[in-house]
Amino acid sequence: MLFYFDTRETSVSKSLRILSFPLFYYAGIFSQIFFYLFVISLFLIGFSFLGYVDQSFAIKTPTLFLFLFLLFLEIQLFVELKVKNLRINKSFSEAVLDIENYNLAEFLNLESCNIVENAIKVCKQRKLSEVSSEALLYAALDKSKDVQILIFRLGINAKKLQADLKNYLEKLQRQDKFKLLLSDSFKKTITKAAQLANERGHSFISEKEILVALAKEDEFFKKVLIDQDLKEKDIDYITLWLSKVEERIDRNKKFWTRENLAKSGSLGKSWASGFTVTLDRFCVDWSRVASKNIFSEIIGHQKEIDELETVLAKSSLSNALILGDKGSGRKSIVEAVAQKCFLGISLSELNNKRIVELDMIALLAQIQDHEKLETILDQIFQEVVLAGNVILVIDEIDQFVEQKVSKPGATDISGILAKYLALPNFQFIGISSFDGLHRKLEQNPSFLEYFRKIEISEVSEIETIRILQNLALGLEQKYNILIIYPTIREIVNLTSRYFPSTPFPQKAIDVLSESASYVRSLKEKVVKPHHIAKIISDKTQIPVGKMDFKEKEVLLNLEDLIHKRIINQEDAVSEVSIAMRRARSGLGSKKRPMGVFLFMGPTGVGKTETAKALAEIYFNGENKMIRLDMSEFQAISDIPRLIGAVSPVEQQGLLTTPVRENPFSLVLLDEIEKSYTDILNLFLQVFDEGHITDGQGRKIIFTNTIIICTSNAGSKEIFQSVESGVKIEKDKLLDNLFSRGIFKPEFINRFDATVIFHPLTKGNLMDIAQLTFTDLAKKLKEKDIDLIFSDSLKEKIVELSYKPEFGAREMRRVMQDKIENKIAQALISDKISKGDKIEINPDNFEIHIIK
Repeated sequence: MLFYFDTRETSVSKSLRILSFPLFYYAGIFSQIFFYLFVISLFLIGFSFLGYVDQSFAIKTPTLFLFLFLLFLEIQLFVELKVKNLRINKSFSEAVLDIENYNLAEFLNLESCNIVENAIKVCKQRKLSEVSSEALLYAALDKSKDVQILIFRLGINAKKLQADLKNYLEKLQRQDKFKLLLSDSFKKTITKAAQLANERGHSFISEKEILVALAKEDEFFKKVLIDQDLKEKDIDYITLWLSKVEERIDRNKKFWTRENLAKSGSLGKSWASGFTVTLDRFCVDWSRVASKNIFSEIIGHQKEIDELETVLAKSSLSNALILGDKGSGRKSIVEAVAQKCFLGISLSELNNKRIVELDMIALLAQIQDHEKLETILDQIFQEVVLAGNVILVIDEIDQFVEQKVSKPGATDISGILAKYLALPNFQFIGISSFDGLHRKLEQNPSFLEYFRKIEISEVSEIETIRILQNLALGLEQKYNILIIYPTIREIVNLTSRYFPSTPFPQKAIDVLSESASYVRSLKEKVVKPHHIAKIISDKTQIPVGKMDFKEKEVLLNLEDLIHKRIINQEDAVSEVSIAMRRARSGLGSKKRPMGVFLFMGPTGVGKTETAKALAEIYFNGENKMIRLDMSEFQAISDIPRLIGAVSPVEQQGLLTTPVRENPFSLVLLDEIEKSYTDILNLFLQVFDEGHITDGQGRKIIFTNTIIICTSNAGSKEIFQSVESGVKIEKDKLLDNLFSRGIFKPEFINRFDATVIFHPLTKGNLMDIAQLTFTDLAKKLKEKDIDLIFSDSLKEKIVELSYKPEFGAREMRRVMQDKIENKIAQALISDKISKGDKIEINPDNFEIHIIK
């Protein structure tokens, strides 16, 4: 494929040569200097009247400065309007589609042309055989302020990168005489940059598109990005963000534009509408907020914004109910419409209208008397109708309707509000959560009929990154810190993973704000990804981010750690350990729970104890275990107890509520085979997709849980296999359970592993006795009492407790009856005290103090 690219005869190259003259390059600075000198020299005229300065000098000096100011202003205008304002009479989009017949160099802007020409200059000085993409990157780092800013915000050391590039270029093949040959990587970079610029709707190739293209085509830069844990799309996102920031700054400078002139408002608009004296005492005027932030970018929710405008513009029932979880950006939609109304770019029915939020909390705080409150509300609603230019907003409207119990700070405004909602000239926006809709608003269908619902979904991760980038600028200024792009990306990744029940963007915004103050408290200057990992770890109490040596050691030796509490059951411990390592390494499915296991076996063989051990090791405590006895859910009417309900009686779900409040938990479902069939089907979605919808309509996420189901089904067959000395065949055991209708194949197939727990032998019980006595000795040691236990004592306990059908549970009862009760009685009666060393007689279990 032919590639025609030559900057030498292009208009942009000619403009660069003009700007290389100091007279043109510094014209703007000189014009400002001479303007200030002209203003200052005007004082000389006043001094001349007082006789301090010669009149001729007093007149000639400001005249000279005025002349010089106008001269350099003329030169500056020539530079801005002619030299910098490049125009080309060729179609850029056509050139991108037919690069063989167009010189792409003609479509470079000044900055990108400067980069290209300097890259050629670098290669010419070194007599390199061709102009490479690495030379392009080197020149971009050297000459482009925008590229320097972007590299800095990516967290890359620009000086080191430039030094590495210089060393790389020095090692390239040289030639006796330089010939302008372009490498394949250079051609691909320019072609890709042109395609990107065209996709972004630009007429020229800027330095930002060149940087993105280098990330895609230059092998050297690719390696740098890999080392910095950055991806091509990260360069794309950050360049788009910088373009938006520069665009806002440029728009803000143009004071003569309609948007900027609109900041000061208009007396005519205010006088043309009625006054809202009472409302103004208890309100937040979103139009006034919009007037101060007319260039603030409202990111996401475009569909919902359009819907809200359409509803408000209707001739009747122009009342909208915005529904969404807290933190999903419900009020940003109101702010966006307020901004459009203020600037006059909304629908004609809405332009120049005020969007005003009634602060019900402030109103209720000042007025407790119900009758007086109704009078004030009626007065406010009348003012809205008579003003003719007000759209009223009430946040959390569900809190102020259907109040069945009279209490301080609570009221029901649905009756008085309903009278006005039916009026054609009363426009209203209510904001509520889905929970509030189900619990309160749906209980009053006649009131709900006045509204058109607008459901809000959370913004995407990409949109959240853009929101955080904009907010980061304000936090940087406030705390005098730097928030690099990888940190923002890490916030979005980790909050998505570890706070699944909270919507974007609020959860990410909260962590961003917290990270800024956290780094400031550490007296550091840069917020880095490891700071975010630390904050998330502290919030969730589980390891997040890169694994340290201690955590790696725990994961690699997980089997040994579990075996400190579990005797035998090698298969179960191995399966669980493998799943945990897979989850922590990031290889496990992000949509499913971290691990889903079915533990099958007789009672007392360690199924529950394995779950407890895992909760303690992985989630830092047995209190992180959510345990449900599934034998309590044997009818379809028990489903609301499991997932919650709104009606006829509101109740929280025994499963869903704890998981929602503690998403990092081990869920233990005991005796799963005894639950109702439809309840088992309920878990299919949880095991497969990692979520379920509770009775309140909320999506409950299980992706950060480990789910362990236990079952005694098949215990008889397991015992028979052990007694006959035949190895237990899992497939035959499961087929037997399928034929008896205890489990269905589609249910069993959802598990990561089905693990058989074997009955305990006398040897296993001896090891369990050792663990039990060791644990008891530790407790007594805390009281400064030493317990000595012999092998004969352990053998006696095993002898009394060996009942295969009860496993280790019978030992627990024997230990309580024969050992713990005796020691407790001796402690209370002061027969043993601090400093004593005791042993227990295995024949009669009498306690002896060793002298």
